[in-house]
Amino acid sequence: MKKNIKIVGVISSPNFNGNTASLVREALNGAKEEGASVTEIFLADYKIEFCKGCLICNVKGECPIPDNFEEVRKLIYEADGIVLGSPTYALEYNALMKCFFERLGTYTLYASRLGGKYGVGISTSYNRNGAKKVAKKLTSIFKFGIFERSYVSGTLGIHTMVNGVEKKVCESTNDLKKANELGRKIARDIKLNNRYPLQNIIMRLVIALYLKPIFKNFISKHKEGKEHATYSSLQQRGLI
Repeated sequence: MKKNIKIVGVISSPNFNGNTASLVREALNGAKEEGASVTEIFLADYKIEFCKGCLICNVKGECPIPDNFEEVRKLIYEADGIVLGSPTYALEYNALMKCFFERLGTYTLYASRLGGKYGVGISTSYNRNGAKKVAKKLTSIFKFGIFERSYVSGTLGIHTMVNGVEKKVCESTNDLKKANELGRKIARDIKLNNRYPLQNIIMRLVIALYLKPIFKNFISKHKEGKEHATYSSLQQRGLI
């Protein structure tokens, strides 16, 4: 049974006391009640520029843009579990969350830096189905581990319009309870090392049989150059 569990909550809503933030914080409360150490990352508080597509992260393992993103990256890499929360804008997660994903970069993907971690997606919208769709989409980042897989503990999509009246999630005992239970679940999954053997199994087979050999060959070929950090990280963790 794993001890000293670290879980971070990433909030991309610009509204500090908004519905999405309330749900993520309650999920973190649930995780804390299960014994986890929790950290909130309110992205709007950080200076995070757009990705420039330079791919230097693959060479050096960090981004050369002089902003605050490396602080965020460090917290993500050190965590055992990640709670991602975004409001639904135009049936998608919002621009700040997209920027966060892009800044994690191809280095995070190629080096499977989210491997072994557990994830949760949370979203809110006026429409129930929109929120559920986006909450699920947020967890896609945990479904493409080339050299080491990740796990999805669950998702939560909450609609905030009831009979034509917008509700405040912070005043909804039922919604907060769902978030709390989801936070408890991700903490328990980490604690008990739940592996979800059938989760994302088709994609995992495609990766194992087709994509992994291609990426392994490409990264090994460029280990002294443009994939230096990627190769070094994989080698240090015994994944290549």
